[in-house]
Amino acid sequence: MISIFTRRALIVLASQEKLSRVREALSAAGIRSAVRIRGGARGAERARSGITGVRPDALYQYTVYVHRNDFDRARAAMGPALRNG
Repeated sequence: MISIFTRRALIVLASQEKLSRVREALSAAGIRSAVRIRGGARGAERARSGITGVRPDALYQYTVYVHRNDFDRARAAMGPALRNG
């Protein structure tokens, strides 16, 4: 587990697909990560979002955290994952 005292935010994403690619790249590099999910619509907001055509995954915000000692390696590992998609 990555402690809140030793973690550093690597990236904030709005797409579950990009989140998956970043986490796979970090795992392949042997870097542990944690994700915090924020957002989501409630009740009437959810009904409105379907009408306006907002993508369901865009309602959430995914923050990827890594150990602060692994931050530079993690940034280098996730770069190609984001460029290739």
